Amino acid sequence: MSVHVSQIYPEAGVSYPFNHRFQKYLSDLLSAKVRTSQKFADLYGPEYDLIFRMSAKEGLARPGIKGPTVFKRDKDVEYTVFLPFDRSVDMDANTLSRALDLLLSSMIEILEELDMTTTGLSAELSAIIDRILGDAKMIDAS
Repeated sequence: MSVHVSQIYPEAGVSYPFNHRFQKYLSDLLSAKVRTSQKFADLYGPEYDLIFRMSAKEGLARPGIKGPTVFKRDKDVEYTVFLPFDRSVDMDANTLSRALDLLLSSMIEILEELDMTTTGLSAELSAIIDRILGDAKMIDAS
């Protein structure tokens, strides 16, 4: 099973500045660390991939998770994580760190619901966030 991370922002002006390098980094990291569980294989099949779509919405107090949406033709199981967004807040390191923490915590919650092992991810959460924020190539300049 491969894990893919992408972003979709349907609301104009509501987005986080992470780019395709960020998506590739997280996709590669999750694909390397997460293995298909028996529960996932029983529900969808061992050949299915898992997709996380990052999104944002104004007015949310905490992340919202939509899914799973199953695409049989593509053999994908997709979840969308809607992160809280506030237009009045600067996109500084603290804001981006909080967004990443909420995103990764939501992904871990989904993985745990699918009985996939996440101990390595939980333990490395701060290091993963620091790695992303420390690499300017993963964040589009505003």
